[in-house]
Amino acid sequence: MNAFDRYLVESTHDKKDRTEEIEALLLQNKAVLLGSGAFYVRGIRMPEGSTLAGLGDCTELILSEEVESGCTVTMANRCTVKDLTLKDSDKEEFSRPETLGTRHGIGFIGNAVSTKDSDFQPKDGIVDGCRMYGFSGGGLFCLDSGYATDSSLCVNNCRMRFCGAGIYISHFSEYHKFSNVHCNKNLYGCINNGGNNVFAGCSFDANTLGFLIDNSEGQSRNNAHGSCVGCTFNHTDHNQGIGIKILNSAPGYVFSACQMYYSKIVVENSQGIQIANFNFGRGEEFYVKGGGVVRFSDCLFSAKPQFFVEDNSHVLVDGCYTKGGAAVSFPEKIDDTAAP
Repeated sequence: MNAFDRYLVESTHDKKDRTEEIEALLLQNKAVLLGSGAFYVRGIRMPEGSTLAGLGDCTELILSEEVESGCTVTMANRCTVKDLTLKDSDKEEFSRPETLGTRHGIGFIGNAVSTKDSDFQPKDGIVDGCRMYGFSGGGLFCLDSGYATDSSLCVNNCRMRFCGAGIYISHFSEYHKFSNVHCNKNLYGCINNGGNNVFAGCSFDANTLGFLIDNSEGQSRNNAHGSCVGCTFNHTDHNQGIGIKILNSAPGYVFSACQMYYSKIVVENSQGIQIANFNFGRGEEFYVKGGGVVRFSDCLFSAKPQFFVEDNSHVLVDGCYTKGGAAVSFPEKIDDTAAP
């Protein structure tokens, strides 16, 4: 018997519900390898310390149409999900949702409501080499996973398309790390309403809105204070949209060594926002309303940018130039300017 036979599950090439079978094998063996083909599920709940893997693009995990709200796969402590294609349906082609829904790809979910709850949250999750297509909610969904430094998810080499949000991090979800993740052609590239979350070398291109931090309803009091490094925010909403939007963020956020073409930045009632070492090209408009320090430093622009500022005397621009060599400085304050 081949060493993989114990863990291998073959597709039946029909729409049979495979949820209970896969969950039972995960519980028994702590590992399941899904073969080539489609697997229909109502939502797999992984046991602690288990691994669910596939063969990349040839393994499709499809969420049942009967599920109104939930995740295709929900991770527990020390779980790994890798080399899977997760889809909202068995359609060949998807279009981006018009509103954010509640059907998700991979879920990393706890029930934290305060810092004291962190001991009871999922820990040390890994997602690698996965594709998520067409979900009305998040391709990857993090909710109330806690504040502990090990209540974290590491996500690498993944792609999310045509989802309500490529990455959807709700409040009370911290210390997640994302590298080489492509969130393209979604309603939101990323909704990041948790704290200490870091994105490196990620793409938030061609979404309706690229990257959103939103504490408007006061749910995410510990939101933001993370960073995006080496990311792209290009071509949002047919070259007319917002690449980065930050609402009511008190702890601040750092964006560094990123690229933004044909996208705007909107910051409202926030402080400690740092935009550093950016390469900007085309459509360079920046809207700041209320809040505290918002700093643009050491950036290059294709031409003199437009700053629209209302009720904020702490917008700083230093060390910035056009690509033709002209210095860029902050213009006189412009009042009564509505952000897009």
